[in-house]
Amino acid sequence: MHGRNRHRLRVLVAVVAAALVVVPLTSAGNPDVEHFTFGPFVTTYQDFCGTGEAVVETFSARLTVWNDSNQPLELRNHSVGEDVFTSLSTGVTVVTRAAYSFTDALVSGDPSGINTHEWRFKGAAQITRIVGGGVIASDAGLLVVQTTWLGPEFESEPLDVRVLEDAGGHPSFGGDVCAVMVRALGLG
Repeated sequence: MHGRNRHRLRVLVAVVAAALVVVPLTSAGNPDVEHFTFGPFVTTYQDFCGTGEAVVETFSARLTVWNDSNQPLELRNHSVGEDVFTSLSTGVTVVTRAAYSFTDALVSGDPSGINTHEWRFKGAAQITRIVGGGVIASDAGLLVVQTTWLGPEFESEPLDVRVLEDAGGHPSFGGDVCAVMVRALGLG
């Protein structure tokens, strides 16, 4: 993962990590349900993907989180997010919307040492479109990703991120975001 791809993983990791931090552990019984809103977070890139052009990104998300200490999952949530990129030079806006169910389960290892988690995404993971134009990329279906960490999950960069199953097509996950966005924003 390089450049914008690492950014997308960091955004995903930040949202999931924030949900883990703010959701209290529940006692036995029905799962506790929490609702969270993140953002909008606005970032201006002065040299977007090495083009020398300024692009403004606005990211926001809503999560519904179920936390049940009796389940083998660390986390289960439903996420809805929007990532908007606007080129200051061309005026073109590209919107990526995401809606999916997500689970996180510890697969192996010591949670304080080297540990591996399995992330499962189900739904319309991403649909990217140019405002006033058509869809330029879409991800849908089931995506299973294995992440390996050195230390507690989300407290450092992952050691390894591997796609185990891609049923439905998720070309944007780990794909070359710059190649798609630069062209879509009219920057190259």
